Amino acid sequence: MNLKSLLFCSLVCATLTTTAFAKNRPSRNFKNVINEFAESHLNTDAVKLAKFLSSEAVLKFTKGNEVLSQSQVSIIKIMKQNEGIKQNCTTTIDIIASNSAMAIAKVNFIYEDFVIENFLTLELDKARNWKITQIYKFFTEAETGNALTRR
Repeated sequence: MNLKSLLFCSLVCATLTTTAFAKNRPSRNFKNVINEFAESHLNTDAVKLAKFLSSEAVLKFTKGNEVLSQSQVSIIKIMKQNEGIKQNCTTTIDIIASNSAMAIAKVNFIYEDFVIENFLTLELDKARNWKITQIYKFFTEAETGNALTRR
């Protein structure tokens, strides 16, 4: 009887340990990635941004009536050129939608005269890490009544 109890306890401990340290859980949640995105912008920190930006990430924004896009490499390169500049703005973050594999968020950087609105798409990659895969950026003058979009 003691041998059966010992084997049962060992099996339970092994199961609990495996579950507690399982590799299939995300290393961080998507809200942490969104906060880190905001911090990387505020501190112009390309190294931090590179950690959670997907290698296939795309940034889209407008210049006049033209939609332009940048790849992950371009996004990081431009941020490195301005590395260390502290942004003088406040930040707001809204989670628009989320589930266990994808999330959409809006991150606003509010400056005195304008607002930068960022709509982020985050996805859980095959390694179970949250990555930003798409960024849609809107620049709006704060003086207009349309400084912030409504959901």
